[in-house]
Amino acid sequence: MIHGEPKPGDVIDSRYRLEEEIGRGGHGLVFRAFDAQQNFEVALKILNLATSEDPQYTERLWREAQSLAALWDSSVVRVYGFGSDAEGYVYMAMELLHGETLADHLENLEQFGDRMAAYRVLEALDPVARALHTAHSKGIIHRDLKPSNIILIHPEHGGGTRLMDFGLAKIHGSLALTQAGMVAGSPSYIAPEVWRAKPFDHRIDVYSFAAVIYRALAGHPPFKAGSMLDILLAATEGPRPRLAPLRPELSPRVDAWLATALAIDPDHRYPYVSSMWNELIRIVQESGGPSSDKARASFSAPAG
Repeated sequence: MIHGEPKPGDVIDSRYRLEEEIGRGGHGLVFRAFDAQQNFEVALKILNLATSEDPQYTERLWREAQSLAALWDSSVVRVYGFGSDAEGYVYMAMELLHGETLADHLENLEQFGDRMAAYRVLEALDPVARALHTAHSKGIIHRDLKPSNIILIHPEHGGGTRLMDFGLAKIHGSLALTQAGMVAGSPSYIAPEVWRAKPFDHRIDVYSFAAVIYRALAGHPPFKAGSMLDILLAATEGPRPRLAPLRPELSPRVDAWLATALAIDPDHRYPYVSSMWNELIRIVQESGGPSSDKARASFSAPAG
C-alpha cells in the first residue's frame, strides 16, 4: 500500500526513477522520470492516495491512456505506458514535452497589450484541429479543451503543438464518469448543452475549440463574466461575442463564423471541427495584411 506521496529518487514499478516534480493537481502529481527499460526520460503522471483508491479516477486515467494511444499518429502527447505497482501507485508514462502552454503564451502577450497574429493562430492550432478531427472519427470527445491543455513546443525541441489531458475524454460506448448535476470542463470553454446537462456529442469540442480561438484572437475568453453563474447565463442565453471590432484586419465575415462556431444550439453550430476550421482559414486568407498572405501560401488545401 502507499505510505506517502512519491518523491524524487523513488522508483515506480521497478522501472521509472523519479527525478523532479513538474506538475501538481487535485488528483495527482507529474514527475520528470527516467525509464530504465527504454533508456529515456518521460513525464510520469501518478494519482495521489485518495484518487488511487477511487475507481472513478483510476478509470479516468486509464481512459486518458486509451485515448492518447488511439491517437498516436496525431498531435497529441504520446503515451508510453499505464499501470500500477506493488506499492499501489497508479501511473501513466507520457512523452516529456519541452514548451509552454498556450495559456501561458497568451498571458505573456496580454501583459503587454498584445495578441497572437491571425496567421500564428492558424499555424499553432492547425495540429489541434487535425488531432480533434482524428479523435472524433474514432469516437473520442476531448471534453476539456482550453489553452492550458495545448502545448507549444519550443523551436529548439522541434517546434509544433501538442494537445494533452484527455482525462475527461468520452469514448463512444463508454459509461459517463461524471455524476448527475456535475459539470465537467473549464467554465469559459464549456458548451451550453453541457451547462444545461443535456445530451452531447463531438460538437461540444467544436464549441470549446472556437472559444480557445476567440481567446487567442481577442485577448480574453468569449464571456468575461464575474461569477460561475454569470458565465453560465452568458454562454447559454447571452448574445454571441464579436471579433470584427477587435481585429479589424480580418474579414467582417469573422463574426458570422463566430456566431455559428459558438451557437447555443448545437444543431446551429458547425457540424465538425474540420468545417469550422476550414472556414476560419478561408476568412483569414481573404482578409488583409501579412497574415492573409502567409495563410494563402501555407494553407492552400485547408485541413480536413
